[in-house]
Amino acid sequence: MLQRSGSVALILLLTFFITAFAQQGPGRDPRIGTEAAIDRVMTELDSLKARLDSINKELGGRLDSLEQKEEIRELEELLKEADRYVQKEKEKEIPISRKFHSGTRQLQALNPNISLTGDMLVSASSSNNPVITEPGDFTDGSDRFIIRGVDLNFEAPLDPFTRGKFFFGVDHQGKFKMDEAYMEWLNLFGNVNLKIGKFFAQFGELNRWHTHALPQFDRPRPLVNLFSTTEFGGMGISGNFLLPSLFAHVNEFNFEVFNGGYNISFANGDWKNLIYVVHLKNYYDLSRDTYLEIGLSGATGKNDIQGDYRTILGCLDLTLKWAPLDRLMYRTVEFRNEFFLSRRKQAGGEVNSFGFFSSLRGKMGAKFWIGERVDYSELPWVKNCSEWSFSPHLDYWQSEWVMMRLQYSYTRRDYMENDHAFIIQCCWAMGPHKHEAY
Repeated sequence: MLQRSGSVALILLLTFFITAFAQQGPGRDPRIGTEAAIDRVMTELDSLKARLDSINKELGGRLDSLEQKEEIRELEELLKEADRYVQKEKEKEIPISRKFHSGTRQLQALNPNISLTGDMLVSASSSNNPVITEPGDFTDGSDRFIIRGVDLNFEAPLDPFTRGKFFFGVDHQGKFKMDEAYMEWLNLFGNVNLKIGKFFAQFGELNRWHTHALPQFDRPRPLVNLFSTTEFGGMGISGNFLLPSLFAHVNEFNFEVFNGGYNISFANGDWKNLIYVVHLKNYYDLSRDTYLEIGLSGATGKNDIQGDYRTILGCLDLTLKWAPLDRLMYRTVEFRNEFFLSRRKQAGGEVNSFGFFSSLRGKMGAKFWIGERVDYSELPWVKNCSEWSFSPHLDYWQSEWVMMRLQYSYTRRDYMENDHAFIIQCCWAMGPHKHEAY
């Protein structure tokens, strides 16, 4: 900038002297002096312009050099920062890679999830008839405490393709029982899951639920009259097929073959008395907070050891659930229904029977559930005998691991005396299994 200012001042000074000299020079043509002065001024201007261009070029080069140096400096800082980060990560990895893990610690990762669940109660019934109290799992009129069952559960992946589930227990009489023990191949070709072992049948929706996880204390009367107070199932093979979404958001089909039956609707026997069960589940999302599930089930098998007579069962299950995402911890409503048809051939002739149950439950706050269940069942082995049952209940969930329930049941029968029953139930769980349905 100083050089540019000096050049401009020099030009102005020369112009002044030349003009003054041209005006004062004697005997000369003023035009000749003026033209010569203009030529000299133009020459000086060209020289100054050249010098200015040179100065500008030099300054531009210096500016470019400074910018490049700044960029290089920033790049070097980034490289140094990256190098410091890499060194820090290496320092973290070195101790881990050198840390010694004993074989015992590695084997713990292979251990299954182990859970223990207990189901304790005190109950009182107005009837002392064991035919009434035993199928309903109620104690007699002496009002005593019992442990209905203690279950030990093992669950673990066997390898990346299979998993195993084993549920053992002791009933209220102290007898050992094996509820379920099966292995499952997952995600086979065509979205198929294959299960082999002892399992509860996918007949309806509630049959597969473990006793301690039932939404009420006892099983509905139609299930008790068809299969007894325990779950319906046996030893065999089961296939679960995830179908394309045809007429619902999710379509699922189950096909099962096993032997079992508890000698009520189906006879216990060898491979000649196999039981066949099919179940089609259809799931619908009605809204963000509401879903509907509709299932169709069928089962058939021999009801006598000789294999002369057959029973055919049908079931329609319907579940509607409202669970708002923003209030899930405090509000939920479940409406559950199952309808049963039985066609049983026996020595005295054919018996057709019908039964259903309908339950409505609601969550009242973070810890309380209130609900009721209505049952109707015709006896599947004798004609013109039926019963009604009404069961309200109140549940208190102290936590995920401890639940207490108060339930009242009234049952009216046209073939035997009516009865009232009161139950106080306490369920607890140790381990990750908690109170899962199945």
